[in-house]
Amino acid sequence: MLRIIVFILFFLIIPSVNSRAHHPYLLVVQSMGITPYNEAVAGFRTALEGNGRGAVYAVLGVNEADQAIRERKPDLILAVGAEALRKVKKYHHIPLVYLMVLNPHSILSHERNVAGVSMVVSPEKQLSAMRRVLPDARRIGVVYDPDKSGEFVRRAVVSARALRMEIRTKEVTNPREVPQSLHAMKGTVDAIWMIPDTTAITPDTVETMMLFSMRNGIPVCAFSAKYVGVGALMSVDASPFDMGRQAGEMAARILSGAKTADLQAAEAEHTVLTVNETVSKKLRLKMSDDVRARARIVR
Repeated sequence: MLRIIVFILFFLIIPSVNSRAHHPYLLVVQSMGITPYNEAVAGFRTALEGNGRGAVYAVLGVNEADQAIRERKPDLILAVGAEALRKVKKYHHIPLVYLMVLNPHSILSHERNVAGVSMVVSPEKQLSAMRRVLPDARRIGVVYDPDKSGEFVRRAVVSARALRMEIRTKEVTNPREVPQSLHAMKGTVDAIWMIPDTTAITPDTVETMMLFSMRNGIPVCAFSAKYVGVGALMSVDASPFDMGRQAGEMAARILSGAKTADLQAAEAEHTVLTVNETVSKKLRLKMSDDVRARARIVR
């Protein structure tokens, strides 16, 4: 009787052990434990599980990554944030997916084991949102560094034409050139578009842009809601949860056998429009019912 019980228990336990053994081990390396990063990871896990990929997770900070990778030999690494991506990109033998990185191309060097989702919202989506909020704005001013944002601005020029808008640019190579570039745009543009360019956008230049906006009645359209809180009229942000979902779908394909090198880097698909009602009133702009219905309104 005892032998029969042991025999039955053996066959009940072994499948459970094997099922755990076949679950991939994923190492999540986060630059910071902030809410947007946590939301992105939640979206990632939701998508992976929705694709039928059960997994074992460990979530670590950047300083713990090296030891964990050496000891645990993960099947895939998820890097959340630029600092995390810089830390783990050296592990060329492990598939790597990144999230919440504004400019991944400035960090990567054609690694073939890396795929991911950039935080940058396409110029098409951003310009369409501007057109919705500012239907009379046709001339859009952009201050940028061509070495950092040249390709993005070229895409924006083409996208603007399709919307009967015009991109008017000023090139800079140093943040100190931004005030003069803005002054040169006075009277020639209907809005200033802040794009994620690390030369043109610094704490000092952001303050300069906001003062320029209020003094000249020219709205600023930003790429992040944090600038709406300091004077920008509107922003078009990527949704952290949805970016995580996109990355999770990539990871599911990789874990199912797809080559990481065959997956193209993606831009955020879903966006969040934020509009500052106080700034809108100061600039004497009317907010349509359509915008109120679609946007997150802040004061």
